[in-house]
Amino acid sequence: MRKWLTLLLLFLYIGACTMPETKIYSLYLPMERERPIPSKGDASIVIVINSPRHLTQPYIVSKKSPYQFEISKYSKWETSPNEIILRVFKDTLSSDQRFKEVRVMNIVPNGFYSLKIDLKRFERFDTGNDSFGELALDVQLSSHDGKVLYQQNISKTIKLDDRSFLSLAKGLSRALAEGVEEVRDNINRSLKTEKF
Repeated sequence: MRKWLTLLLLFLYIGACTMPETKIYSLYLPMERERPIPSKGDASIVIVINSPRHLTQPYIVSKKSPYQFEISKYSKWETSPNEIILRVFKDTLSSDQRFKEVRVMNIVPNGFYSLKIDLKRFERFDTGNDSFGELALDVQLSSHDGKVLYQQNISKTIKLDDRSFLSLAKGLSRALAEGVEEVRDNINRSLKTEKF
């Protein structure tokens, strides 16, 4: 019995040593900060996000066809795409200083503006010999009284240098930076027309 247990432990040890290492990737967004506004705004905003279940996990997703995607077992993001999007939008709106307070919550308190984000895609897809990074999300800005001030569908597709996850991280960093800047500019335009 002891001999079998020793052999079983030996096989498990050897199996564990031959597993591929887990690689973790992060996004880098060299974002331009908005010119400082003399004083912080008086309004507050809440960011609410909705996304498919596979984007609430840190594992990297690759679309194999319109009907199938694959989740990597050994390569993942530093945190889930859901959290990456929330962090980037929160940092952007906080640095803009138009709002005195920026929160991430599932409900919108009275008197708060809301930015609702519906994350659709954050993935790599291959077609022929080419690979692309794709970011797709819907955003909607509502005033403190529930009036929709701005809504937009952001869809960015970036051609990748190769099929590596490092190339995907670079491509999605660029796509997210472009998308966030576009949303920020449109929010600022919408707030100028709204009595802020």
